[in-house]
Amino acid sequence: MGHTLLANGATTLLGLINSIVISRSLGPGGRGELAATLLWPGLLIYLSSMGLIVAAVYFSSQASARPQVLLNNLIAFGVLLSALAIPIGFFALPWLLRSQSSAVVHASRWYLAVIPLSLLNQFGLGILQGRLRLRWVNRLRLIMPCGYLVGTIALLLSHQLTVMNIVAVQLVLNLVSLLATIVVLAIHGVHPNFKIDLDLGRRMFGYGCKVHLGQVSGLANISLDQALIAAWLPPAYLGLYVVAVSVSGVPQLFASAVEAVTTPSVGQKESRNEQRELALAAFRRYWRVSLLIVVSMAALLPLAIPVIFGSSFKSALLPAEILLLASLFMGARQVLGGVSFALGDPWLGSKGNIAGLLGTVILLYLLLPALGIVGAAIASAGAYFAEVAVILYGLRRRHAIPTAQFFRLHSKVEMAQPLLAVKD
Repeated sequence: MGHTLLANGATTLLGLINSIVISRSLGPGGRGELAATLLWPGLLIYLSSMGLIVAAVYFSSQASARPQVLLNNLIAFGVLLSALAIPIGFFALPWLLRSQSSAVVHASRWYLAVIPLSLLNQFGLGILQGRLRLRWVNRLRLIMPCGYLVGTIALLLSHQLTVMNIVAVQLVLNLVSLLATIVVLAIHGVHPNFKIDLDLGRRMFGYGCKVHLGQVSGLANISLDQALIAAWLPPAYLGLYVVAVSVSGVPQLFASAVEAVTTPSVGQKESRNEQRELALAAFRRYWRVSLLIVVSMAALLPLAIPVIFGSSFKSALLPAEILLLASLFMGARQVLGGVSFALGDPWLGSKGNIAGLLGTVILLYLLLPALGIVGAAIASAGAYFAEVAVILYGLRRRHAIPTAQFFRLHSKVEMAQPLLAVKD
């Protein structure tokens, strides 16, 4: 898990530096235009994925897995789903971005080309993750943030830092990342061909659909606030909110590391008791470390935001503080959702996401018009808390894991197994 945590830390740091460079160069208005441009194509990637990214991890982690056939099925799914998503996005973007300029809509339409590149790349990474080839996964994941920062600085130095040029950099990086993933899969003996398994495809799709309902709800929880701000408010407000989201997302790096290792590790345990104990130990580590990170960051943000991003972003401070709390709950939901996937219960995570979506819609309706981006931040925190509560309840009722056990200070298993062991 240490290697995954290091990679997540590097990814977060690179993303934060890049956000600082872009925010200082473009200002709140330009930063908001870029966020609006990238928003809907990014959402369409996950809306069209049908839960198959998680299905790739689950089915490739099984003892009877056939990674070669899995990859062939996933490529077929990726091509078909992309062919449906791109036209929908092309015709819907003028309405979805109706408060933005025509240049933003034009750039966002070009960015729709990222959908097949990203889908196929994430399917391949899912297979590698399921096989616990995490060092390779982490190396591949660094291509995007490293390349994005280098590309941004190059555009800045050449006085070409525009929204359209950033879109071009993103598309090139997604293509490079996909090609690299194909090469790594080939190194591990997984070569794409035209042989597919329809029965396996049906099982993958069925599992993915159960996950997807929750993913769509979860995606709405994450992005509905930004989507509504982009549609209803001037670009500067979205620019401020994006900065608040970026700085408050730092605690997520630890949650992502824990989830990336926990899900396949729990899935590979043979007995239910072993699965429960490993899941409890992983969550306890997440909770203790994340609390420390959140408290520390809350103390630093009043100084950090105006110094790092500039005085024009001071109004992002209060939303950022609230979103730190939301990030704590979001990470807990991510780890617990991974546990439910590993236990063969994808519907439980979906229930949590649906509960969170309902909370998001209600709270945004009540708070966004009155409080603006502060209300959006409060809505996020409340929605993620609801998700965690629902999943904890389900783990207790369906899998006999008492809620209090997740928050114990230590256990015999934790003392005996301080780290989750993974192979390369």
